[in-house]
Amino acid sequence: MRLNRLFIAISFALTPVILDAQEISIGNNEDQPIEERIIYNHETTLHATIHTRGLGGGIKIGRIRSIYKTTNWDFEISYLRSQKQIKLLGPYFSSTSFVYGKLNDVLALRAGYEVERRIYGKPYWGGVELRWLYGFGGSLALLKPYYYAVVVVAPSTNGEYVQVMEYQTFDDKEQWVEIIGKAPFKYGLDEIKLQPGIYAKGGMSFEIGTSKIMSQSIEFGLIAEYYPLGIPMMADNPKDYFLPALYLSYNWGSRYNKY
Repeated sequence: MRLNRLFIAISFALTPVILDAQEISIGNNEDQPIEERIIYNHETTLHATIHTRGLGGGIKIGRIRSIYKTTNWDFEISYLRSQKQIKLLGPYFSSTSFVYGKLNDVLALRAGYEVERRIYGKPYWGGVELRWLYGFGGSLALLKPYYYAVVVVAPSTNGEYVQVMEYQTFDDKEQWVEIIGKAPFKYGLDEIKLQPGIYAKGGMSFEIGTSKIMSQSIEFGLIAEYYPLGIPMMADNPKDYFLPALYLSYNWGSRYNKY
């Protein structure tokens, strides 16, 4: 009985404090625009990425399942380079740089499924939300032959041999007298080949946005692709089958409701 009376007395004593706290909380929420107090269930973001094999960018179309979980359909395009390639300057103009021994320019198209899980949420006054993520999907590599602007010896109309400039791939290097630089981008477009593959990724995401409507985050992690047929990037080197890379991306977009 004494404990019950003590509990009732403490409850009556704390009631004004609890009511005041509720009024303050409600007042703080009412000071915010109505769109900042809505719980959203969809999110769409764009992202720009830099990784150890090149650059990329894409879009994520997400569903906010709960405050702890978001799922995304992730679509990305990424330029891939060999880690063994070295850019050289042409003999006449600094703008005519090229990569000696390069066989193909490689562009990877990716489409996959991604899951984000919250580790630490933002305090009510703002801050950073921490998430971990993982994803997987399919890749399609576009291989465009890499052409060089070179000087070769060719017969002229009068039967003599003269030096002329031509655009050739590295397979014709035995004919070259001198490399001038890289050929214009249009060379090789009609010879593009496709290589299917798969990828998996994992990383951490830092939500830095201050608004519930707008989404901003910084993400870093590891992405690894596997191409069963291999990708020839550089001459005198084996094909690349497994391509791991560290990446860092900036994501920005908006949240909204879709019923």
